[in-house]
Amino acid sequence: MRRHYHAVRREISSLNSIARRHWPAGAPLVRSSPMEPSIYEYPDVFRRAHLESPGEISAEVVFLQQLWKRYRKRPTRRVLDIACGDSPHGRLLAGNGNGFEIVGIDRSPTMIAAGRRKAGALANLRFYRRSIEKFTLPERPFDAAIFMSETFPVIVENAGLLSHLKSVGRALKRGGLYCIDIDRQDPMPRVSQRTIWRERTAYAAGLALDIREFHRPIAWHSPLHSIYELECTIRFPNGAVTTRDLIPVRYTLPATLELAALASGMFKMVGAYSDLSFSKPLDKCRYRWTGVLRRV
Repeated sequence: MRRHYHAVRREISSLNSIARRHWPAGAPLVRSSPMEPSIYEYPDVFRRAHLESPGEISAEVVFLQQLWKRYRKRPTRRVLDIACGDSPHGRLLAGNGNGFEIVGIDRSPTMIAAGRRKAGALANLRFYRRSIEKFTLPERPFDAAIFMSETFPVIVENAGLLSHLKSVGRALKRGGLYCIDIDRQDPMPRVSQRTIWRERTAYAAGLALDIREFHRPIAWHSPLHSIYELECTIRFPNGAVTTRDLIPVRYTLPATLELAALASGMFKMVGAYSDLSFSKPLDKCRYRWTGVLRRV
């Protein structure tokens, strides 16, 4: 049920407060009616709200290890997990007994706390709270970095994108790999006002999630692919909580990632793969693609 708000200044202030906690520093904030929490304050359910399917994380981890073997002559052991959330990829790698050492960074204190809790006794998985656009770490250089869950396109400004790539480049060894997971981005319909896109129900941690997604207007000169508005009602046993998140998504294709890599002076793009496959051509991609950058 849609809520009505009349104090416009209070609405904008509340939304921007939520946005600053969960968006990359410098990402443009979008005005909308606020909802009290963000879906990212609920680590046990947010991935299902974003259509993550069972077994998806483990399949991604297997594909990442295949990429590392293909593009690196030496074993990949030290891995930086960027925008890690609670780092499900890091937990799988750190717990597989193959000598991995994983460091996760995320700007959300809620996600960092959840990652540390779920990591338990895994001494080879560490977390730092950092902005993804510009960061440094008190760590030795890494063999590889990963940016999973199709979150990379939230870096929408050119300056932020280049700053991010330079930060990652400084954290990697020369020859190190940066593997980036990105949604296939077909043109979204242009709308003149906020419009419902789809409604669905998902289940996570024994809870029902009623999800509504919206299209929002975008200026013709904007680099955005979309402004993803996610409204999620989480039905807890003691009552429902409704969250809202507004996420700007930059239009990101293999050619534009290659150009950004070159512009950063830190990377060269060495591969782009469809749907976790080494054989499927890009024009047959259905869901997502993986870009592979090498530190120069």
